[in-house]
Amino acid sequence: MNIPGNRFSPAFPCSGTGPRQATRGAGQASAFDLYLDVERQRQKMRELPPGQTLDSVYMQFKDDYRAWKARQPEAVLPGSQGWTEENLAFLREHYTGDLSAFEIYDALNTMKELGILSEKGLRCAEGTTMIRLDMDLDGGVFQTSVDPDSKAAWLRGFDEAPMVGFRSLDDILSWAKDFREDDWPDFITGAEAMARGWI
Repeated sequence: MNIPGNRFSPAFPCSGTGPRQATRGAGQASAFDLYLDVERQRQKMRELPPGQTLDSVYMQFKDDYRAWKARQPEAVLPGSQGWTEENLAFLREHYTGDLSAFEIYDALNTMKELGILSEKGLRCAEGTTMIRLDMDLDGGVFQTSVDPDSKAAWLRGFDEAPMVGFRSLDDILSWAKDFREDDWPDFITGAEAMARGWI
């Protein structure tokens, strides 16, 4: 964790600003388009009962993913860890063709369980906004936010997640092969910081 003293300095979320990622061409559909639809989010906000708020797009996706996952048969994972032939064969058998948003996220989680991706790798692929904590002399904490130049900053960086550009298992594996923890700043998750009472 970076705690450089009394200096505030911004850090970027885990997004396409880091090492190589799969990218969409102009006009190319993403499996996540339903969640990136600005008008759909505005409509959902208009339909909210008084006094209620809309969860972030990321949390909406995670809730929908959990419901989808609960309906899937439980997979028996191979016993090996890392980039083994056994693990790669398992992934290729279970994640074929153009993947849905849920299948992409499921593949990433499976790769973490198989030791192909680290926790940090998973969080960077999913675009979870990570934070670097900079403490001032009074013990205050500065939390970084998403890139203000994001095309849809209201998405809180979800539109910048590398996984949004993935279409197939090959896209995911290509990104994972290029991912190096040392290429990314030393972040902790926002949830961890909140659990520790820092933000």
